[in-house]
Amino acid sequence: MTANSILEYILVFFGWMLNNAMWGILSSTGLYLLPLFFKGMGIWLKVREEGFDEGNKGMLSLPRLENSIYVSFLVICFCCTPMFPVDISTMKYDSSRDKQCNIQVASPQDSSYNAVLTDFQGKTANVPVWWYLVHRLSKGVTQAMIASIPCGGKIRQMRFEVQHSQIKDPILTQELQDFANSCYSRAYYKLKSTNQSLSDKTINSVGWIGSDYFLNTAGYYDTYTSQKPRQAWPYNATRDAGYANTGGGGYPTCRQWWSDGKKGLKDRVLASLPSRVKREMQQQNMASWEELALRWLVSPRNLSLSGGGETYTMGSSDNASGLLGNVTRLTSSIGLGMKQFEATPGFDALKQALPIVQALLEMMVIIVIPVLLVFSAYEPKTIVTITFAMFALFFIPFWWEIAGWLDDQLLTLLYGTRDSQGSGSSVPFADFVGSV
Repeated sequence: MTANSILEYILVFFGWMLNNAMWGILSSTGLYLLPLFFKGMGIWLKVREEGFDEGNKGMLSLPRLENSIYVSFLVICFCCTPMFPVDISTMKYDSSRDKQCNIQVASPQDSSYNAVLTDFQGKTANVPVWWYLVHRLSKGVTQAMIASIPCGGKIRQMRFEVQHSQIKDPILTQELQDFANSCYSRAYYKLKSTNQSLSDKTINSVGWIGSDYFLNTAGYYDTYTSQKPRQAWPYNATRDAGYANTGGGGYPTCRQWWSDGKKGLKDRVLASLPSRVKREMQQQNMASWEELALRWLVSPRNLSLSGGGETYTMGSSDNASGLLGNVTRLTSSIGLGMKQFEATPGFDALKQALPIVQALLEMMVIIVIPVLLVFSAYEPKTIVTITFAMFALFFIPFWWEIAGWLDDQLLTLLYGTRDSQGSGSSVPFADFVGSV
């Protein structure tokens, strides 16, 4: 037996354990025989209502009772009685799709669910013959259909991961704010004051503090310097002429401050990006993935969520005291909370929750199978209904893969076309990643 997600791997096994417990209660108390008694009574009453011209009542009821008992016996044997033993170690987490699309996913034993799996070690669940075949057939068909779908770029999932990556270091957050005040705001003001018009490419490039235009154009980041000493850069008399040598470091140019290896803001911000997210972005083979991540990490919205509500244009202004200061801080906190609520992508959260809902529904259906069959008096129609319900639940991942692939293609057409035509960001999908 296989599962497509770690939670399904656990809940399906747990469902069969509870299914066995439910059937054990029904069989040990003899309640599973009640439907046979009521079904026999129903047949006898129906025969009794028929006219005298139908013949001997006993001869009429006997074959009907036999047929009913035979069918019920087969249903009990194949659909109720646990037969195939399954334990948590023999169940298989199907990672064939992950391998097909070069996605690295931890095994159940290496995941955070390992403590739960430990509780199931040594426990066995027995699966009835019919439901074992239904599970194997449904999963086989589902995996075969999924394998026929081309691997998508998972662009929306990538945005979800990037937008949930925040800068936790308050010192780095403050330094980014200082960089925005000392470099970006001055360069942006000079750009507007010395140009009558700007091309779309330039407008898209200067929309963030790590702009290639400011870094590579003379007179901007190569000219402006930090207004405060930085310990990572030694004092340079030529470069820092006009600044006092306080012994606390030098005054790097904005280009050095941003681009210098390891100590520059660019590398330090990228280091705050979780390695898993970085690896996934690299696996997508996306051009300029570093700038794509940097644009979000150093954006005013993310700095507002990561730090104390500061943005490029305002800086730290939490120095007011008294009633006015308290009201200001309260208003700022409320605004930050609303901003964070706004930045939480509801669609992405729903997408993350759907596999959980699927696994829970599968577990619920598996648990109530004995009760449903008993209350239906072992009717074959009930078996057909439950079979289709289980197949539909097991087949849901196929529809998610289809939806994900179509979503990737539509996003590529929408944002890729806009970016290539110059109506969007110069970095593909930067506008999408930065959107809420």
